[in-house]
Amino acid sequence: MSKKMPGKGYTMLEQILYRLKTATFWRLIWFSVILSELLTAIIVLPMSILFRDGIAADYLITGSVAAFFVSLIVAFILVLLIKELRKDEKILNEQNQRIYELSIHDYLTEVFNCRYFYERLEEEIKRAVRNKTSVSLIMLDIDYFKQYNDIHGHQAGDRVLRDIALFLKQNVREHDVIARYGGEEFSLILPETGKRVAADLAERLRIAVSNQPFPFVETQPDGKLTISLGIAAFPDDAQSVNEFVKVADCALYKAKGNGKDKVVIAGE
Repeated sequence: MSKKMPGKGYTMLEQILYRLKTATFWRLIWFSVILSELLTAIIVLPMSILFRDGIAADYLITGSVAAFFVSLIVAFILVLLIKELRKDEKILNEQNQRIYELSIHDYLTEVFNCRYFYERLEEEIKRAVRNKTSVSLIMLDIDYFKQYNDIHGHQAGDRVLRDIALFLKQNVREHDVIARYGGEEFSLILPETGKRVAADLAERLRIAVSNQPFPFVETQPDGKLTISLGIAAFPDDAQSVNEFVKVADCALYKAKGNGKDKVVIAGE
């Protein structure tokens, strides 16, 4: 992400420091030379004016050369400090980015978490309003997951959650948003997607999951692991984030109530 140059409201010194922090290496070298010349002038000129009659020309030349090299060293040290500051700032930015990534991802499945899901859903709704397009939402729940956990333990259940998350990543578009909504429930945000397209995707996911060789599936009903899915679309089914989630969730629970391993579309 590019940074903007400080403008109004910033002092000249702040603007100069910003330019130094973002300057290339060779620009910093030129800056050090110019600064050394400036420091030399500041040191030598007052001497030549104040002691014009008392300082011999050779001493003045020697003083000028000495002042130039001293000021050049000072300027070079300043350049090194600026480069070190830039390096520290880069490390800090990388650490902050890492912390942010951890804060928006689910630690177990490595998909987005519920907090980010709501933030992103709100963004997609606003984008859909601006562009006059649709955004679809799929709520997905693993059937009989509590039974699976009780029989095989939480480690086996955690593996299934990770496998489901990976399966979803491999079977949706790159710009679709996958989140773990909570427990064994996942959510998919499908930008610029109508309800019919979302329903086709949901049906493909349902069939594909039931054919996956998850561990211990023989103990599940019908000898396979299944999912139920509920679908809603904005603006057809809702006008706000909370209403959107509620409608999709109701469709999901209808799918589970109708025997599970089903896709239910809101309003149908």
